[in-house]
Amino acid sequence: MTNSLKNSQAASKSGKNKLASSTTERWNKQELFKNFYVCTREAVSAWETYFDVTGLAEQVFSESTHAHQNAENVLRASDAWRQLLALLDYASEGVTDGMEEMSIVMDAAEILALIKTENYWPSQDWDNIVTMGDARYALGDGMPLDLERIALLANVDIRTVRNAASAGELSIVQAPKDDPFPRRTPMVDNASARRWLHGRKGFKPTVSDNSAENIALEDVRTAAEFGAFLKKQRERIGLAETGQKLTIFHPCATVGTIQQLEAGVFMLPLDAVFRVADFYQLSKKALLECVMRVFFTEELETLTEALKCGIPPNQ
Repeated sequence: MTNSLKNSQAASKSGKNKLASSTTERWNKQELFKNFYVCTREAVSAWETYFDVTGLAEQVFSESTHAHQNAENVLRASDAWRQLLALLDYASEGVTDGMEEMSIVMDAAEILALIKTENYWPSQDWDNIVTMGDARYALGDGMPLDLERIALLANVDIRTVRNAASAGELSIVQAPKDDPFPRRTPMVDNASARRWLHGRKGFKPTVSDNSAENIALEDVRTAAEFGAFLKKQRERIGLAETGQKLTIFHPCATVGTIQQLEAGVFMLPLDAVFRVADFYQLSKKALLECVMRVFFTEELETLTEALKCGIPPNQ
């Protein structure tokens, strides 16, 4: 086992945690590919050895596992590597290129699992990238996030996130007492995480695709869809890239309110919803229902149950 561990560590030298990296590129693609190549060769060799099959290396690399001249080029052109690059683009840049977000993460994670052997396995960088992709999906889908995932998204040291939580900038979600899968680490409320991440230099919001932008207001279910819808609506009513100063007339609205809303961040009191509806030329009732559905889920459920039971809201 000692030799195996040494080999694993050697294959993962490029995987040092770079959460607070100041380099232009957060991860080195060449190092990531090198690790992927080494792990794939070892996995292919193991399959041929233990399952007594031949020709697998020729199919994957178009040559014998003992020849290296064109193997890297062949692997770079493979669907597997393209899928891993898609994960890298999604996790670090928020770019989906029209692909389904969950599939980007799960497919890449499965590829990395397939090339893990006793002697070599994907580097720590790959683990961070998968975790970051998972965090980005959770953020867009309205789920709570742990501190590590927020640190990855913000590209900061985990201590920065802990300090933010201690200072009350991040709202910790209390797990239900009957939770069958209790979390070992604190979980942060999705809306709180989204507010904190918004505007941080190291965080790049997910680039919305056409399906999110063209969704009907009644069908909006997540903060990401909410932001994409409002951005598209502003374009529809002719307020996009006009150079004019855009303002929502409410005491709590600031210069950055529109940018926050279109990033899926709602930091206004509920009495501002009607002013937002006026600005975007939307139905006040429909927008209020949407805001409650997306950002005040527990409160909406409480009110709904109270109305069903005929209980006055103040009891």
